[in-house]
Amino acid sequence: MIIRDIVVHLIEKQADSGPSNLILSQESLAESATQVLFLEELNKAYNSKPSKVFGRFVEQQKHPSSESDESVNNIDMPGSKELLSSYLEEQINFVEYTHQSMNLLKHYIDQASKATGGYMVFVNYKLFGSDFMMIVMLNNVSGVAIDSDLGINNINYLDISKLHLAARIDLSLWQDEPQSERYISMIRGKESNKLSDYFRHFIGSDETINSKHETNELLTAVSQYCEDKIQDDEQKSQFKQKSAEYCLEQAEKGQNVVIKDFSGYVADSAVDDFMNYIKSEQYELDNEISPNKTVIRRFNKISGRNQQVSITINEEALGDTVIYDAEKETLTLSDLPASLKSQLLSR
Repeated sequence: MIIRDIVVHLIEKQADSGPSNLILSQESLAESATQVLFLEELNKAYNSKPSKVFGRFVEQQKHPSSESDESVNNIDMPGSKELLSSYLEEQINFVEYTHQSMNLLKHYIDQASKATGGYMVFVNYKLFGSDFMMIVMLNNVSGVAIDSDLGINNINYLDISKLHLAARIDLSLWQDEPQSERYISMIRGKESNKLSDYFRHFIGSDETINSKHETNELLTAVSQYCEDKIQDDEQKSQFKQKSAEYCLEQAEKGQNVVIKDFSGYVADSAVDDFMNYIKSEQYELDNEISPNKTVIRRFNKISGRNQQVSITINEEALGDTVIYDAEKETLTLSDLPASLKSQLLSR
């Protein structure tokens, strides 16, 4: 990981208050091991978020769809796309790019009455041979720490684990494939849609792809392929397990699942047959998808609950350590987890 530039600004705003206030840094942070560690943790937190949406830059709306949108979208200043292009073409430097971006953010956040501010981090870096621009909003949280004199003190620190709002732009993909629909990814917190909208307007992106939907689509295709093309139950289980493992590994690294590579890994000698199957009109799959961890972890599992019992079973356990009798409507379990047996014995 190589950090090219990184800067932190502050936008102050309280919910239901007046206009926001900008406090801008005048220079980039000096390169250090701390910056690299910070970015590594930031990337890790970003990659762990399942609720990503993907998109591309869209032109600023000159003719808003509703009267209420007019003050938000019909603006007389460059958008994020234009500002980023100016920076990449060296018409403006990194700090100037972020200053103009903060003014753009101010315009949008002032329209969201319930929105609150935070620290805005802009970082341009290189990872796995690609260039990225990450833009995140973070907030301070209070905590305690023990100092060198073994005293206990109150401290404030950035809560990286709870990203407020964040976007990552794959600059290499944008420049190499400007028609791509996934060079921008965004995560959003639990705020209302209106609060999320101001950040999306600021980034200047649409939302063309939902990682949850396309991961569901891929794993549905895998399941149906197993039913249609594989006769042996053990081979079906192995195929599904390999599919889940590959997708989860890519998700952990924050990388897309390239369908061709995925097919080669899970289908081996049947790769062409599998590729033809999942690329048929039955499934809406692009050449690569953005894996969603939540969907992957639920794949190949059977679950249900009532007021007294909650059960989740790996599909491959059926007929082995889990036996279902349809006539008696009973479930027999064997090879119980040690922790469960211990709890049962203590009752």
